[in-house]
Amino acid sequence: MNQNTGKLQLPANGDASNQSRAIDISDHPLQDLNVQGLSPQPEPVWPAGRLSSLPLLDIRGGRAALLAYFENTWRLTETLFSALVNEEAYYVRPYHKTRHPFIFYYVHPVTFYVNKLLVAGLIAEPLNRHFEELFETGVDEMTWDDLHEGEQDIWPTVAEVRNYRDQVYKLVHQIISTHPEFDKPIHMGSPGWALVMCFEHERIHLETSSVLMRELPLKYLKQPEQWPPLPLARSSQQERFLRPVVGLHYPADNPMIDVQAGKVELGKPAEWPTFGWDNEYGHDSREVGAFRASKRLISNGEFYEFVSSGAYLEEKYWSEQGWAWRRFRNTRWPTFWVQDGPVGSHQYKLRTIFSEQPMQWDWPAAVNFYEAKAYCAWRSERDGVKTPYRLLHEKEHLAMRDRAQQALAVWQPGDDKALVADSVMKAPDGLPCQINHNLLLGSEGPVEQFAANAKGFHDVFGNLWQWCEDAFHPLPGFSIHPYYVDFSTPCYDNQHQMILGGSFISTGDEASVFARFHFRPHFFQHAGFRLVLSDEEVAPDGGKRYETDALLNQYMLFHYASADEQQDNAISRNVGHPYTPPFMQTMAALVRQFAASDDVVLDLGCAVGRASFELARDFNKVIGLDYSEAFVGAAQLMQRQGSMAYERLETGRHTTKLIARVAPDIDRSRVSFIQGDAARLKAAGLDQPAQFDAVLLSNLMCRLPDPAACLRQFTGAASVLKENGVLVLASPNSWMEQYTDPSRFLDGADSEATLAQLAALLPGFELVYQQDLPFMIREHRRKYEYVISQVSVWRRNP
Repeated sequence: MNQNTGKLQLPANGDASNQSRAIDISDHPLQDLNVQGLSPQPEPVWPAGRLSSLPLLDIRGGRAALLAYFENTWRLTETLFSALVNEEAYYVRPYHKTRHPFIFYYVHPVTFYVNKLLVAGLIAEPLNRHFEELFETGVDEMTWDDLHEGEQDIWPTVAEVRNYRDQVYKLVHQIISTHPEFDKPIHMGSPGWALVMCFEHERIHLETSSVLMRELPLKYLKQPEQWPPLPLARSSQQERFLRPVVGLHYPADNPMIDVQAGKVELGKPAEWPTFGWDNEYGHDSREVGAFRASKRLISNGEFYEFVSSGAYLEEKYWSEQGWAWRRFRNTRWPTFWVQDGPVGSHQYKLRTIFSEQPMQWDWPAAVNFYEAKAYCAWRSERDGVKTPYRLLHEKEHLAMRDRAQQALAVWQPGDDKALVADSVMKAPDGLPCQINHNLLLGSEGPVEQFAANAKGFHDVFGNLWQWCEDAFHPLPGFSIHPYYVDFSTPCYDNQHQMILGGSFISTGDEASVFARFHFRPHFFQHAGFRLVLSDEEVAPDGGKRYETDALLNQYMLFHYASADEQQDNAISRNVGHPYTPPFMQTMAALVRQFAASDDVVLDLGCAVGRASFELARDFNKVIGLDYSEAFVGAAQLMQRQGSMAYERLETGRHTTKLIARVAPDIDRSRVSFIQGDAARLKAAGLDQPAQFDAVLLSNLMCRLPDPAACLRQFTGAASVLKENGVLVLASPNSWMEQYTDPSRFLDGADSEATLAQLAALLPGFELVYQQDLPFMIREHRRKYEYVISQVSVWRRNP
């Protein structure tokens, strides 16, 4: 130990790029450390010495607490990987070939310790530079067919990586035991934060590695003796006898429970005494409309009817991307169901992490996002519901929680009694547990096994994660932590769906009420879902029109491409290319021209945000709102980063990669984007009277289910528009039944008749300007849509 710097000096042993560096602890009292992580600290007592997880680490606990939590974390990983029966198993790739072999995930978490301790200044140099580069970065495949081949020869031997793990164990143990940094309190800005980050990173990989094992052929696995037991399973004899009677094995009635409208607070308080990932911090207040959610997670028995009826194989229930995934993988039932009879017999077993069990119909169905959404579409048709079933929104998951859990977002330091409202922070006390998490059991279990919460819902936390409608996104006030700059931000790309609530194997921060995790929609995790119904009116197509990659790319091109990028120059030289003024810039200029003041403006139907950014040149605050999560996600990415990659379709399979950029002279901090319904500003928290100087609606009206309801928000005493404020409308008046009931069309026989309809809906407004504004949307290099919008500017009279 260097007494001047507090850094461990690691003596070199040959070429650092290829040789491990020895750690000299021969004169240290910890020289006889057990490198398998057998903790001297007390852990929860379970029968037969079985594996368990400590409660989430309170970072105020000092060295003893840090050592105990580190060793418990290490023990969890070692126990999981002891399931691999031979060295061959370490080098087997998952069947989908979108992840590394297990040898990577055995070493990656420990190279993370070394790399982050270096970043934090707790050690001076690498242990083994080659390992710490080779095992540094995992795989986040872009699509289900983004396969990774040709890696077989790059991995070291199992003996080499075990030796490396032993060295890292000794290094971390010595740092915790002797480094002067740990005589000080740990907080988000201290070097010790890097250490607790390493603990929680390893626990994430405990769970993701267990999913990969669940996908591995059983010949490579054995269940560790210390592994927690499975929930009580029915015998195969019972299953065979009762299988034909669908519904007998699971609660036939999964009622929808009403949740009242209200407001929820999101975000982990900065002073909360545990580690948190950067996306957990910040704060948001969200209005929640009344909704209904299923009492329990959807069970295997409920999902069985979707499969056995053949509906799982019908394209009409799937999104475009979901159907493409299903066809590519040729899936016919959930991935953890195992065929147990002739094709077409619909007899299945259930794959757990280490074994196949008789099908447990009352356990929750573990599926990916695409499958969950397809089930929602099928159930909507089967049940004939007025508004379609969907998945939870993040704010609705908070609304389902117990009151004490909801209050934690506004927790104040010193209120330690409130900490136990986050159940992962307390050890089991012998009372009946309400949550299957923190490795209480070795798998998910019956959807009714654990007690319902005060609002009547089972498994709000634990058992399986729950897929959400929300794309992964930051909270207001989010900031990147310098110790891990790319943990969250690369996934704010509208390609990662949120999962909430944790699973049976979620431990530590993953099992916390503040956890906000995410995966690509085709990815399998220990994740399921519950159904949600709300009275919010949605487009007849469920909003699918705005959720495809192709359309997102098309709108990015329309909003951000230059004139040259919009056209094919070679073709244009031969036949010419019609000129149209830049639409978004023109609309923003009209708002600037007629607005009486330049404080706050609302861009309704902002799409991917170009007009919002243009408005920020002159307005102090710009709020962009759009119904499409895909569009809002792209706009938010542009706001944070100032740029975004997208693709321009040329023809067929051919595309060109382009970069959209916000002009550098625009202050992006003035702009924010939210997802919501343009006709329900109250649900978005935007219903405060007289708050906007101007409102822009660009090419939105003829895509609303109820355009008149949207306009009524700007009239009367409760108008969100200030007196003398302006409403700027642009619409091509392309009214279609798939978006709007014909009785609600605002279509006149001519332009004057259309303006007359608008005037009738806008009492107290004066028409001050009108024009026809052409624009073009490129589909591919030889096909463009030429459109002329009717533009009108209306001023609200005092």
